[in-house]
Amino acid sequence: MLACGSMLFSSCSLDTVPSDQLSDQIILNNIGMLEALLNGTYCDLRDKVEGHFPAWNVAPKLLSVAYGEDINAAGVQTYGYTQPFKSAGFYEDISYLPTGYASRGMWFVPYTIIYKANSIINSIDGVSGDQTRKDQIKGQALIIRARCYFDLIRFFQHTYSIAKNEPGVPLRLDTSTEPYMERSSVELVYKRIEEDLLEAERLLQDYQRPSIMYYNADVACFLLANMYLTMEDWPNAEKYAHKITSKYPLMSLEQYQDGFVTPNEEWIVGYEQDITYYSTGDNMTSFYNFGQVKNTNMNNSMYPCKYFVEEIMKDDPRGLFVKMPSDNSKYCSNKFFDTATQSPFGAVLDMRAGEMYLVEAEAIARQGGGRESEALNILNKLQLKRGITASSPGTLWTTTTNQEELIDAILLERRKELYAEGIDLWDIKRLKKPVIKSTKKGHELNINVPINSNMFTLMIPDEEYQHNKGIVQNPNPSEDPIFFPKSN
Repeated sequence: MLACGSMLFSSCSLDTVPSDQLSDQIILNNIGMLEALLNGTYCDLRDKVEGHFPAWNVAPKLLSVAYGEDINAAGVQTYGYTQPFKSAGFYEDISYLPTGYASRGMWFVPYTIIYKANSIINSIDGVSGDQTRKDQIKGQALIIRARCYFDLIRFFQHTYSIAKNEPGVPLRLDTSTEPYMERSSVELVYKRIEEDLLEAERLLQDYQRPSIMYYNADVACFLLANMYLTMEDWPNAEKYAHKITSKYPLMSLEQYQDGFVTPNEEWIVGYEQDITYYSTGDNMTSFYNFGQVKNTNMNNSMYPCKYFVEEIMKDDPRGLFVKMPSDNSKYCSNKFFDTATQSPFGAVLDMRAGEMYLVEAEAIARQGGGRESEALNILNKLQLKRGITASSPGTLWTTTTNQEELIDAILLERRKELYAEGIDLWDIKRLKKPVIKSTKKGHELNINVPINSNMFTLMIPDEEYQHNKGIVQNPNPSEDPIFFPKSN
């Protein structure tokens, strides 16, 4: 477990700190201080955030899921750190307004982490010490910064293919407290993410991390594959996804059904829980727990809609659903477990290779050129590991090599394999999909959100907008509902 006690920089309140005033300046003049700061920055990626926001390794995932159609946010009025997910699931204005939990949390938390990563990146070359150790510290800090910018750009602007020339987010690459900073274009932000991750892969090529809680070259490849997928750069998405699929085998169906509590050969990043972390309930299990999971934390927040359970996941071995104890007309998910009240409390999943198998399959299928059978083989490999065969009930097993039909099958498999794991909003935006919810399908309400809705994009928090005179605000969806690129 990372030591997350009193580190060089403390966490910052979401209420008061713009992105250029994230911490006091501290002179970092030796490798030990930088390594300590790196460990503290990892803790920021894992721990609960002040201002009633859950742990950063689950918050963006839960918000992404809530925007989608497959998993409901509970309809009861909730406060504190469950409120952003209900607001997103209901597409309430607070889900995108600059005063809401989501826009404030999704802005200030990553910028706080970026500040610390910048402190490491900009100091490490000037300190004495073993060069290999310095490279390893810098490489991990580069991945942390890139990941935060990847989250920021996907939350605060539309997808790359339609918005690459639009305002992205400010690219703060040092520890300057300059209050005036314009939003770099989406294209420039992606370029910086790419440069950071490629450099990190090079620096970490021989790094043997102490546990899967730390970032290595594989994590850089995982993020690069998803970045290129979002950019619709299919050859590079395939290339970097394959770096993972050629190294990490798929877990068995039994391991999948184990509740994502025990790391296995498919896990790329995960976090062990100690009593302090476990007691906060900041894990996937607690948010999906309505009493069906025997643990001490029950947030009653997220549950699958009836249509997803009975139609999309019908006869699928991954359909780990039971009737909700408090309401037999609804289902809840047993996908995530923990080990109840007994230490060790199990691990929290962050990244796994199954996603990369589907990225690789999609990237190959979209390139066409007679390679559809290669994509189908990858898809079938995953299906077979999940207990799906040619003799499976219904139409679970995929056989088509028609390009369009195959891509649709791969995207459907993403919904099945990765449900509740945090891909929903990213796929809605990059695939330019609407969101249609219906009480007849077991949603909490009827709603129809059109393609490229500005509801899919958060507004810049008021604190930042008022303090940083160089920044422009995102459209308010109640006034400007649909995104139309102005500069493409």
